[in-house]
Formats: sequence, structure tokens, C-alpha cells
Amino acid sequence: MYKITRDDASDMLNISTRSIDRYIRAWKLRSKKQWKIVYINEEDINNFLSGWNRKQEIIVWNIPQTDDVKEISNNIITSNSGNIGLIFEKLKQEIKIKDEEIKWLSVKIWRMEEVVKNSISMIEFKKTQFLLEESKSSLSSDLENIKKQLESKEVLLKEEKKLNYILIIISIIFFIALAIIWLIKI
Repeated sequence: MYKITRDDASDMLNISTRSIDRYIRAWKLRSKKQWKIVYINEEDINNFLSGWNRKQEIIVWNIPQTDDVKEISNNIITSNSGNIGLIFEKLKQEIKIKDEEIKWLSVKIWRMEEVVKNSISMIEFKKTQFLLEESKSSLSSDLENIKKQLESKEVLLKEEKKLNYILIIISIIFFIALAIIWLIKI
């Protein structure tokens, strides 16, 4: 009964082993642990696989009305033991059918939960991706501003260098003129 390992079950169901562990904790899969190996109930895996292979169909629940329930209870009370056995077998068969429908619906709910969990993580992924794109655009605009400031500073630096050269030349000419005037006076 417990023949499928956790890894094999994840391969068969095409989901991760972490998901298998979540289903075990949620009692969606029965498991048995021997030493360090976790075995999954083969019937549960088959139920999941058969639920995935079913096509979507609309289930109409036939809920008995109070008159129907009274009629069934009257039939049970008034009938002999042979008819009770037949009614019991019919009810047992209906319970089996309803049990199969419940299993199938639980598989559908399980799959929907997976879709919701994945979609939430996808939303988070898109949110972080958007924030990254936004930060890239702001960084690129900041980089352009810094480049413009650098270019303007380089232009100012070149102008200051020219001004310094001119001042040095004027001061040299001034000292030469002073030296000539001093030599002439001597």
C-alpha cells in the first residue's frame, strides 16, 4: 500500500517534494516513514492522477427533499428485512458514488490551491521586477545628470586653467617690467 517514495510521487504528480510535504501535513496524502524514507499511499497518488485526468463536468447534487426523506424512512420502517437489505445496498452504493465525487472535488480544490499559491508568487515576482525596472530608469537618469554635471565642471576647469595661465603671464611681464625699470634707475 505504501510503496511510492516521496521523490517518485513528486515525479508522478509533476510537483515539487515540498508540495508533497505540504499535502502530507494537510492530510491530503497518507504517508508512512520508515527510517529516513517517506512512503506515500499508492491509492492516494492514483486518486490524484485520476482526478487530474477527468474532464471538467458540472455536478448536480440531488439533495433529497423532506418529503423524499420521509418516504424513504417510511419504506424502511414498513418493509421487511429483505427490502431493508436492498435499501441498505442502494444507500451504500450512493455513498460510494458521493465519496468518489468528494475525492474528485478535493483534488480540484487542491489544484486550485496550487494555482493560487503560484499566482501569488508570480504577483510578487512581477512587483519586484517592476521595482527593479523603476530603479534602473532612475539610476540611468541620475547617471545622465552626473555626466552633465561632470561635463560642465570640466568646462569650468578649462576656463580656470586659461585664466591662471593668463595671470601667470601678466605677472611675469609685470616682474620683467619692474626689473627693467629698476635696472634703468641704477
